[in-house]
Amino acid sequence: MTRHPFVFQLLRPALLALLSALAIIPLAGCDSRNAFVPPPAPKVTVAPPKVGPVIDYMEFTGTIAPVESVDITARVTGVLRTAQFRDGTLVRKGDPLFLIEPEPFQAALQRAEAELEVQRASLDRAETELARSRKLLAEKAGSESDVVRWQQQRDSSKAGISRASAQIETARIDLGYTRITAPFDGQMTRRLVDPGNVVGPGAVTKLATIVRRDQVHVYFNINERDLLRLMGDKPQHAKNGKTGAPPELALELALADEEAFPHAGKLDYADPTVDPSTGTLLLRGIFPNAGGRLVPGLYARIRVAMGKRDAALLVPERALGQDQSGSYVIVVNAQNVAEQRPVKLGALHEGYRVVEKGVTAQDRVVVNGMQRARPGSTVDPVTADAAAPGAGQGGKGDGKGEGKPAARPAS
Repeated sequence: MTRHPFVFQLLRPALLALLSALAIIPLAGCDSRNAFVPPPAPKVTVAPPKVGPVIDYMEFTGTIAPVESVDITARVTGVLRTAQFRDGTLVRKGDPLFLIEPEPFQAALQRAEAELEVQRASLDRAETELARSRKLLAEKAGSESDVVRWQQQRDSSKAGISRASAQIETARIDLGYTRITAPFDGQMTRRLVDPGNVVGPGAVTKLATIVRRDQVHVYFNINERDLLRLMGDKPQHAKNGKTGAPPELALELALADEEAFPHAGKLDYADPTVDPSTGTLLLRGIFPNAGGRLVPGLYARIRVAMGKRDAALLVPERALGQDQSGSYVIVVNAQNVAEQRPVKLGALHEGYRVVEKGVTAQDRVVVNGMQRARPGSTVDPVTADAAAPGAGQGGKGDGKGEGKPAARPAS
């Protein structure tokens, strides 16, 4: 192809102008489509703290123990003849439990009774002979030595009667030990020795154990700070009139599978001194156990009512966060900016935590969507009353609370 440099030079300015126009048109279109649009503020559910009366509690962990527990042992030596109960059954006071062969002890009792009769006969003869020898001595027909001899025989017979009486009592006691009965109403353990074995006091033979079940003790420890709080000048904690008696203090108990505290009892013992190695004081409560659910050896939660507050602030447990500095909540200010607010927490009950310090009744606390409310960022708050159904069920927790209840709204 023949080139025409002169024509190209003439058309060059027009071609450049056309290319420039074509380049400008798509650039302008791209700028309009890719302009940055900020995302909408995240929606969060907010609510002011609940204000209402609550009862403050202190809560402890304790161990259930029997009020009475007795090891049934053999007090005399002999062959165990029968066990008169079924393993694990409830027995009443005085019910027969074990029988040790009684015949040797019946024979010992008969010997002691016979010895008593011998000594009584000896005393009668000594008194008769003493009276006769004194009469003969007065008539100068007898010697003074005969009088002395029969006096000694009389005194010896009196001592023999006392000895024989004591032997009879001992034989009766030993015979009674062959029949072992329940010392109180309770539940038996399994028998530890089968009939036919020789039992006896040479090496103390434990036959079984009986445990009282209608009442139980619960032992728990209280630290110094709570002890001083408990000893505050509160009428319900005043001591009774008896010297050295523990405070009149109502207790509530819950087992591991119980969320409420259905068992009511009272404090019945407190150690007189604080253990300096642990800084705690041992306390003991007593609880009725008519249904037998409080089994000795189980762990239990104990709580003590400390008083009532009429205007406590409560926030849902799911609204609380935790970091290295402690607990906090997210509060939305008037400009709809999220703020992290450290709080001092109190007691927990049914998903609500008492806030001692850090929020007011007018604050808007994030109760749902806490993970979307970054401190310092703008949020779109929706009050809990205006939120869609179920909006308050997400976030942290389910609103039922995961800790141990230590306070509850006052009725």
